[in-house]
Amino acid sequence: MPEQVVRYVTELTECIKVKSSDEDADDSSNFVKFFPTFIWAVRDFTLELKIDGKDVTEDEYLDFALKLKHAPEKMSCLESLSAAISSEFLKVTDHFCQFVFNYSSVKRLKDGYTVTGRVLGHLANTYVDTISSGSVPCLENAVIAMAVIENEASVKVGLQVYQSGMEKLKESFPLELKDVSSKHQHLSSTATQAFMKRSFRDTDGKYLKSLEVGSVSSFWMMVNG
Repeated sequence: MPEQVVRYVTELTECIKVKSSDEDADDSSNFVKFFPTFIWAVRDFTLELKIDGKDVTEDEYLDFALKLKHAPEKMSCLESLSAAISSEFLKVTDHFCQFVFNYSSVKRLKDGYTVTGRVLGHLANTYVDTISSGSVPCLENAVIAMAVIENEASVKVGLQVYQSGMEKLKESFPLELKDVSSKHQHLSSTATQAFMKRSFRDTDGKYLKSLEVGSVSSFWMMVNG
């Protein structure tokens, strides 16, 4: 890994804000809650953990490998590659994977909300794009913006479930009002479930209320239409 990349990773905290306000200035304890574990993987040519013929640990070998060494002015390196993957390489690879699985935790927001899949991808793109543009990304603002996008989409999903169900009900018209009302209640519950599966931090219930209003509006338009 190039030195400038390592330096960039270690200096990320200087370019990121946790909160949008100036109150409670960001410190290391805040960043620990949000930053993922940094794992530095180094691939060596020999894959032998030895120094001067003596067995050493991975950490000892890494310390040794990172020491500055004097090299000739003209130097070339040739590596012979075998088509078959050695058992030792597979063993080391498995050890690395197990290390990642055991020590890497899922991404969580400050309220403990687990972020994975589509939402995590959107947040990562937001952070990277903001940093690349030279701006200072704010974790709090990014989460708020993502909540708006996801919850608006969740309302649309819920309304689609409700409206498609009511359209099918039209095929059975004419019906008693009580039967239509019963179907309305059932579809409203189904729409709410669809909303909840996708909604993201609708803490005040604003978007769930929007879904309920939209469902009721669609119901009365159908009844009076």
